[in-house]
Amino acid sequence: MPEQNCPCGSGKSFEKCCNLYLSGQAYPNTAEALMRSRFSAFATGNLPYLRKTWDPATCPELDADDLQNQWTRLEVIRSKQGLKKSIVEFKAWYLQNDIEHEMHEVSLFKLHKKRWVYIEPLPGWP
Repeated sequence: MPEQNCPCGSGKSFEKCCNLYLSGQAYPNTAEALMRSRFSAFATGNLPYLRKTWDPATCPELDADDLQNQWTRLEVIRSKQGLKKSIVEFKAWYLQNDIEHEMHEVSLFKLHKKRWVYIEPLPGWP
């Protein structure tokens, strides 16, 4: 059986890319890697990983209903890695009722207990 490409669009196999993070074998060391792994978590329905990688102060109550969309692809536009805060701009596509939609977001990440976590979307690139 051929290896499945990672949903994050890295071109690597899922096993050698985001599954390392989603399975708990490793933790992303950059905000962009975390953002890519979170996309893969949405694409594969990994709710525990999404909760673990969301800042506790901004994490909403998540349940299986939040994972109903079929996420199809990801494009990272740009990222700015800081020492304590980082920003990643991306576009993600998903299917809803067989219609493709695009989500465009500039995301803010911060170090929390020495690990990158997602905080919130920003109104634009700062």
